[in-house]
Amino acid sequence: MLDLVQTLGNGILVGLVYALLGLCIVIIFRASEAFNFAIGEFLVIGSFLFYVLFFDLEIPFIIALPLGLLAAAAVGALVERITIKPLLGRSPLSMTIVSLGLGFFLRACIQLVWGSHTYSFFLDLPDITVEAGDLLYLSDPIWAGILSLVTFGLVILFLFRTRWGLAVRATSEDQAKAMAFGINARFILLIVWAVSALCIAVAGIMICNFGALQVGMAYVGLRAIPVVLIGGMDSIGGALVGGIIVGMCEALAGTYIEPLGLIGFKDVAPYILLLIVLFIRPYGLFGTVRIERV
Repeated sequence: MLDLVQTLGNGILVGLVYALLGLCIVIIFRASEAFNFAIGEFLVIGSFLFYVLFFDLEIPFIIALPLGLLAAAAVGALVERITIKPLLGRSPLSMTIVSLGLGFFLRACIQLVWGSHTYSFFLDLPDITVEAGDLLYLSDPIWAGILSLVTFGLVILFLFRTRWGLAVRATSEDQAKAMAFGINARFILLIVWAVSALCIAVAGIMICNFGALQVGMAYVGLRAIPVVLIGGMDSIGGALVGGIIVGMCEALAGTYIEPLGLIGFKDVAPYILLLIVLFIRPYGLFGTVRIERV
């Protein structure tokens, strides 16, 4: 029983990071109905920008973190201006296809600047390891869960307690009506991409702190796919629930199934769970069911 509690706890902490990645997909999808397939590359770029400030330039963490996140947001805004803005008003599928090609382009840029080798990545954060009897939760996953949850909460506050957040939600509901009421949908899309890139950078930094930083880490961004499809493509709360479910699923598979000889099964388990959920609820657990006339 203690093993189960330990495993589920670890899964929830990692799942909060996945939930933050899922949120970045959801807010872009709600604003433009496009899926950002370049999320993994944004994750790596955000992590490298922080790495340069904190490890290379040796700027204190409390200064390097906000500067790195602002730099990641600037990259997201720049990418949106160059690749997404010209497609505004066209089919969302066009934006999705562009984001797919954008991922390959950004990966090539990362390899050109930083190469393909591994960089040591360790944040000397205060030790907040929790030990209760036979239960042990290490400091790094706890920090990852806390910072991801705080960032998730700040995005919620931005969306539901600020004028810009109101404009984002109005644009998400109907771009044409929002523009009719004087909302600059083009600028709103820029804000959404910048916020998304910033949140992805937070998740990337926390994930890198588990080990090392390299361009191949972009595959971690694919975890956002089962998160948002299980929770619902247009549901912010669904991203949180989906992230926790995926994290627990991965942890349970790694603890109880992989020792049976199925090495690597924990990487596949979230996608198997995704198929099961979609067979039952095609729009996800909290996604909006759309009824279309034929």
